[in-house]
Amino acid sequence: MANSPHAEPVAARRAGRPRLSESEGVAVRERLLDAATELAVEQGFEACALREIARAAEVSPGMIAYYFGDRQGLYEAMFARAFSRISEQVTALMSGPARSGNDRIAELIRIEVSSIAADPWLPKLFMREVLARNESPMTAFVGEITRAPMEMMLEWLIEEQTRHGLSTDYDPRMLALTIGSLCGFPFLMLPIVGQHLGLSLDDDFPTRLIEHNQKLLTNALRAHTEDE
Repeated sequence: MANSPHAEPVAARRAGRPRLSESEGVAVRERLLDAATELAVEQGFEACALREIARAAEVSPGMIAYYFGDRQGLYEAMFARAFSRISEQVTALMSGPARSGNDRIAELIRIEVSSIAADPWLPKLFMREVLARNESPMTAFVGEITRAPMEMMLEWLIEEQTRHGLSTDYDPRMLALTIGSLCGFPFLMLPIVGQHLGLSLDDDFPTRLIEHNQKLLTNALRAHTEDE
């Protein structure tokens, strides 16, 4: 699609159906999401021109209008893609066969860290939304897509404490926040303090973080017996 100095803004233009196969369309959509994500992390999403995103994805700007509707739709799709990977796995874990509390905690940590490692930009972009909470139209949307997995985890923590599978020494609401923080916050801090600690975001870091958090939380949350 040729660009014209008098063309309408991308968000306002209604694109026609592109002549692409289904697989080609999926590839274009993913390239747009990848490009938008990379640029959003570098400069903030609101500072990204839609034409710049399209150029980085090597497609015409009309593809953004076709696949996402407008800027807000593209932004929501970025978050939804990342959180769906976590949500689907957490849902499967919590609704699957019963396991002991610590076994499920260990698997939950693996899911969260692995998912964030696949989208290491997510904590940084999420932090941007926290800082811009009163001004960002994404606040309600982010809250909605994170609500289900968080509520599911909280419900399970309460059940495990009730049946004494996990220690009752802790507020389950605080535990839900703690688990999420231990899995996500290190990815934010590592670029700042990693060099001083002798740590870097290499291929081994997610595995080391998973093992560390598993040991830390499973020991701390182990239910005490009467003999202890």
